[in-house]
Amino acid sequence: MAEIEWKGIIWKAAYGDLSIKDLLTILKGHGPMEVLRFRKPGAFWGELSVSLSPRGTKEITIYHLEVEGPRRRGMGRQALLCLKTIFRGEVFVEDPGRVIRVTNADQASLPFWIKMRLEGIIDALESESVSLTPETPREEAERLLRALSEGREPLTETGAENAGQGKSKTA
Repeated sequence: MAEIEWKGIIWKAAYGDLSIKDLLTILKGHGPMEVLRFRKPGAFWGELSVSLSPRGTKEITIYHLEVEGPRRRGMGRQALLCLKTIFRGEVFVEDPGRVIRVTNADQASLPFWIKMRLEGIIDALESESVSLTPETPREEAERLLRALSEGREPLTETGAENAGQGKSKTA
C-alpha cells in the first residue's frame, strides 16, 4: 500500500490501494472522493476525505480524529486548524461518538464541536439532536451550547419539531 508524506503528515488510502500519483491528486482536491488515513507522528491521526464542492472550493470531511500524547488539552483544536490550513476549505466532521458536518456525536463531545463551529474551525455539525449547517446563525449555536452547559437536551429548532417522533430532521 502506497503512503506519502505531504505537508508534514503521512497519508495513505483507508480502503484499497492508491498510487502515490493518485494520493497527491486526491490531496490536492482534484481526484475522486476517497477516504484517506492520516497521521502526524506524535500529534494526531484519523481518516478524512477531500472533494470539490459545486462552487469549486475544497470540502474536507473528517470521519475520525484522535490526538496522541499525555497532554491533550488544546490538541484537538490544533489538529483541526492544521488540517483546515492545509486544505483551505470547508471542514465537516462525522463523529461516531468515540473520541471526538458531526454525525451521531455523543453528549460528551457535543460541547467541543459546537465551540469549534463557533470559532469557525469546522463548518457543519450534525447529530441526532443537533444540526448546525454553514448557514445556521451564530445565535443558534450559542443557544445550543448554553443548553448543554445547563444540562438540558440541546434540540435545534428542527429537532424540537420532530421530538418524540423517533427521527430527527436536519436543518
